[in-house]
Amino acid sequence: MKIFFKILSCLILSVILVLLSQAIKRDSVFEIKDNMSIVKLPPLEQRVLNQMTLEQKVGQLLMFGFNGLEINEDTKDLIKTRYIGGVLLLGKNISNSQQLTDLNTQLQSESQIPLLISIDQEGGVVSRIKWDKELLISQKSMGEVEDIYNLSVRKSQILKDLGINVNLAPVVEYITDRNSFLYPRVFTGTQKEVSNKAYSAMKGYADSNMISVAKHYPGHSNLSPDSHFSLPKVFISIQQWDEYIYPFTSLINQDVVDVIMVGHILYPNIDSKPSTISNIIINQKLRKDLNFQGVVITDDMLMDAIEKQGEYCDIAKQALIAGNDILLYSMYSAKPNLQRDIYDCIINSVNSEEISFEDINQKVLRILRLKIKYGLIEKSILQPAE
Repeated sequence: MKIFFKILSCLILSVILVLLSQAIKRDSVFEIKDNMSIVKLPPLEQRVLNQMTLEQKVGQLLMFGFNGLEINEDTKDLIKTRYIGGVLLLGKNISNSQQLTDLNTQLQSESQIPLLISIDQEGGVVSRIKWDKELLISQKSMGEVEDIYNLSVRKSQILKDLGINVNLAPVVEYITDRNSFLYPRVFTGTQKEVSNKAYSAMKGYADSNMISVAKHYPGHSNLSPDSHFSLPKVFISIQQWDEYIYPFTSLINQDVVDVIMVGHILYPNIDSKPSTISNIIINQKLRKDLNFQGVVITDDMLMDAIEKQGEYCDIAKQALIAGNDILLYSMYSAKPNLQRDIYDCIINSVNSEEISFEDINQKVLRILRLKIKYGLIEKSILQPAE
C-alpha cells in the first residue's frame, strides 16, 4: 500500500510539474483547490476587471490634465471618486526634477489602480521637460537607427526616474514639406527610412519598459493645418489608403506598438466623420484590417479640430463607440466641470445601453493588459476572495 501511495504521489507531482511548465510558457496561472483539483485561473487583467465596479471601469477610459505644480484637491477627487486611469503632464505642471518626481509620487499614492502618467516629450519643439539635453533632441535631427534606439533607452531611464511611464511619442507620420507644421517633429527620409527610425525609437522604449505611443494615426498630410486650431482634410482615395498609412502598418506588423494615438483629421473620401469619431477608420481599418490589439488613445479632445464637431458629451460617446479606449482631455477649457461631466456622460451612456457594457469591458481589459505588461499592475492589487 505504501508503494502504491508513493507511485500515486509521484504521478500527481508529475502532472503538477507539467502544468506549471506550461503555465510558465503561456503566462497561465493555476490554483490547487482544497479537494486537490487544479483550476486554471483567468489572466490577471480579467481577475482585476472582475473586481471592478462600472464606475472604476469608466475611470480607466479617461486621461486628464490638471493645473498646478502640486496635486490639488480637485485632482485628488478625480482620482479617488472618478477613478481616472491616467494623467497628462504639461509644462504648467513642471518646474524641476525634484518637484516633478514628488508630484508623480503624490499622484500615484492617491490611486488604487496605478496611473498612466504621460508626457509629450518628443524632443525639439514639443518638449515639456527643458533641463535635460537628451530629452530635447528633435526627431528631425535623429539619423542612424542604432543611435535612435540608444537615445530612446536613455530617455526612458530619465523619464522613469521622474515617475513618468508613458511618453506620447514618437510622431511616425511621413511629412516631407518643410512648411508643414509637423515637419520639425517628424523623422526625415524616405517612407521606409521613416518607418525604420520609428521602429528603432519604439523598440528602445519597449526594451526599457517605457510605454511609447505611435501618433497621429492615420496621419496628417504635407498640407494639413495644425489640428489644434482647425480640422485638417486629407483627400486621399480608398486606393491610396494602404500606402498612406504605411508607417503605422509597418510598426504594427513588427509587433512594436502597444498604443496608437488617433489624430483629429477628416478623410472625406473615406468617411464623413473625422478619424477620432470614425468607426470606419478605427474599428474597421485599424482594429479589423490591421488586427491591432493594443490601446487606442485620442489626441487632446479639447483641440479645436474635434471640439467644434459637436457637444462634448456626444463627441465623447462617438469616440468610444468608434473604437478609442482612452479619451484624453487637457485642462485647457473654460468649463471647470468638464472632466466630471464627461465621466458622468459615459456612466449614463452605459446605464442607458447607448454604449455596451461588454465594449467597456474590452476597452478596460486592453488598458489593464498594458499596465500589467509594463509592470504597473501586479497580482497584489487583487482583493482577497471571500
